[in-house]
Amino acid sequence: MTSHPSNHDVEPIKVMIIGDSISHGREGDFTWRYRIWQWFHSSNIPMTFVGPYQGTVPPEDPSPPRPPPLASDPADPPRFPRSDGGYAHGVSEEFLSNAVHFAAGGRQAAQAKHFVAEQVAALQPDLCLVQLGFNDLAWGDRSPAGLLASMKYLIDEARSAGPDVKFAVADVPQCAPYIGREDLPVITGAYNSLLEEVIPEWSSEMSPIALVRFCEVYSFATASYDGLHPNALGEYQLARAFSRALVESFSLGHKSLSVPRDIPPRPLPAPENIRASPTPAGIVVTWSPVYGAFGYDIRARVSPSASSSHWTVHQFAPAQRYDTTNCVPGQEWEYQVRSRAGTKVQSDEWSSSAFAVADPKTLPGPRNVVTHPTSTGFVLRWDPPLSKKHRNCMSEEDHNDEDDKIDRYGVYWSDCAIPGPIPPYVLGVRALEAEVKGLLPGHHYTVAVDTWTAVGGGPPTCARAVTPGLGTPLPPVRVRAVALDEITVRLTWMGDAAAAGYEIWIQEASSSRKDSEDIFSDKTPEGPANESRRLLCNVPASSEHVVSEAGTESLQPSSRLGKQILTGLLPSVWVFEFAVTAYNGDLNSKISEWVVPSPPPPLLLPGHEETDTGPLTLGEDCSINIELEILSSCACLACRLRETAETMVFAVKPL
Repeated sequence: MTSHPSNHDVEPIKVMIIGDSISHGREGDFTWRYRIWQWFHSSNIPMTFVGPYQGTVPPEDPSPPRPPPLASDPADPPRFPRSDGGYAHGVSEEFLSNAVHFAAGGRQAAQAKHFVAEQVAALQPDLCLVQLGFNDLAWGDRSPAGLLASMKYLIDEARSAGPDVKFAVADVPQCAPYIGREDLPVITGAYNSLLEEVIPEWSSEMSPIALVRFCEVYSFATASYDGLHPNALGEYQLARAFSRALVESFSLGHKSLSVPRDIPPRPLPAPENIRASPTPAGIVVTWSPVYGAFGYDIRARVSPSASSSHWTVHQFAPAQRYDTTNCVPGQEWEYQVRSRAGTKVQSDEWSSSAFAVADPKTLPGPRNVVTHPTSTGFVLRWDPPLSKKHRNCMSEEDHNDEDDKIDRYGVYWSDCAIPGPIPPYVLGVRALEAEVKGLLPGHHYTVAVDTWTAVGGGPPTCARAVTPGLGTPLPPVRVRAVALDEITVRLTWMGDAAAAGYEIWIQEASSSRKDSEDIFSDKTPEGPANESRRLLCNVPASSEHVVSEAGTESLQPSSRLGKQILTGLLPSVWVFEFAVTAYNGDLNSKISEWVVPSPPPPLLLPGHEETDTGPLTLGEDCSINIELEILSSCACLACRLRETAETMVFAVKPL
């Protein structure tokens, strides 16, 4: 196969691109398919694309929250690959008239091998450009040998329909680290080495195969928008890898594609026409779609007041709709939206604000939710929400108010070792108990349960987090309380690997401590009234970055170091003492030793140390308000799940 630049009468080469989402592209992408098309044309190589699909992956359609699926619900029917998305502005009209391909997001070589013979028989390509394999290694068989067998099967099937078809087969690129898949770089390298060895054996004179060194030229750190899929630079790099193989192996063209030095950034303005409206399920926010956006960041807060003005919710929406279903009647919420294209590209500005006053008709979450760890998961049970109006009506045939009738409960769980806006796993049940299996032993999981009626799902009830595979944690040790100022304490401790979370307790300090010197003022505060100890707050276990002997960095569960800043401790920190307990679901450690605050080191006297968890503020009514920042390392699953961070109040009356 040799190019003839001066011969315009030669039959165009029919090229079929077989790939996954890397080749399919998202709406607003140029795609590497366009860049290789440009190279063919600049090299004066007559060609035409063939394939069953036309465009890129379009954006998701906006839709309201779906009820959590029951185990008895039928599975969603398989969807034909969505491929009606558009390309970047500026793509040639000539390309658009022939932008067909055989690439689909999520596709594995193990799947494509069953369809390729039909496509080759129908379209008779001369050349197949094959980019597959990542999904096999990441989500499929996960075996280099298995992927190699699937690739050989695919080539044999294509040859059965076109004995003289030629192939350019790409190896698999490395990607950014995936939490829980620290083996991925290793098995990717193993597959690429195997593929390089067998390509000469698979190749024949009638049907030659060229190796495309995708992994060698592609840098996920700078050439991807999410650690894997190519951005504008990556599209050029992948097209360059294919063009180099075509030049070197098939004498197509005289030189490979050149990557430009200056590549314009993706245009991504902030959304417009943002609207917020109350609904029976809470509040719905909509806006005009932004072309080329893969999704949208949303930030929200209860309308600013003198006591709180920071954004408490940070979430992601795949389409131009966002639902807040964990809100209090009469509460006014403010929203802003930002366009996003992967993890590295977003609009420079946020949208204008939209406001709405919530008036939800949903039911509260169930009461008395109890979790218990098992070897590979957890079991949990609960009681239905109780009130005269809101009661469990599943078996009451005479109940007429369908809005109050409970249809199901949603059980949600999330691995604390996975950072970022990862949707929690969900299970729908109609009983008052559930069991979840197949989790990673030693990892900490947050758990929540909500109630669903015909109106929708209500605010969830957060259960105690669990650590599958481990039992009752040991009591925390090395508990220390350092006074940062007159009303603020920093509490630290060392915990146990089994601990999924901790509870901080407060009680009246001993009389000898109350008589100790107050280093912040000349006045000794009056001691509080005598009362029993109280639970102050709950602190989830954290995770930490761990570097393996091979140098691979991952996020692993870690309960060893705990910390929390407590502020607003009126009338003074010196009238209190503190202790910590650890828990793993319903398994409780013994209480730690009680400690009293110690004076701060001199460097801490001017101000406070920052904390990931957010301060606990004790107001004039002596209530402790915990404002949880969603997606922070200690955010409860209810916040991650229901996209709100409603203030919770723990009453701590003067002792």
